[in-house]
Amino acid sequence: MSEGLAQRVAGTLVLGVIGLIVLPLLIDFTDPNKVDRTTKIPVPPSIAPISLESAQRPSDVTSREASSVILDVNKSVPVVSYDGPDFGLTDKGLPHTWILQVGSFVEKPKAEILLEQLVDKGFKAFIAPAVIDGEDHFRVLVGPKIDRRRVTADRDNIDLMFKTKSIVLKYET
Repeated sequence: MSEGLAQRVAGTLVLGVIGLIVLPLLIDFTDPNKVDRTTKIPVPPSIAPISLESAQRPSDVTSREASSVILDVNKSVPVVSYDGPDFGLTDKGLPHTWILQVGSFVEKPKAEILLEQLVDKGFKAFIAPAVIDGEDHFRVLVGPKIDRRRVTADRDNIDLMFKTKSIVLKYET
């Protein structure tokens, strides 16, 4: 056999061996339809049920109603011109509080209708009773908010939607 032919045969054998080593690394011969059925979910912990005691009302508490009103809207005054800060704390360390009076009604059902419309539009509204000149009124209020800019934006939106003339009130602490 000639030397050139021997080198070609040896080269072919070397390339074949390298191909047999490298080919399985390049191509994945596993079955693509085979699903890995081993679980990665850990074993559930053993949890024993416990019993809780129900809370008992202290004997010195007599009523379920709040003993004091947190926000007395009767302490709110209309804002005609205000040059103070839009938000922040008062001298007592409490936040400036703003309320929007959307309407005042003598008949409670009318106030409830407006309240429902405001709540449907996404406003945080409530009804507060008030006595004006000896007559019971029901004020429909939105708020409270701690930023005057948000109250004025709500006032503009509500006045446009409901064709009202809302009043911005500042809660006096």
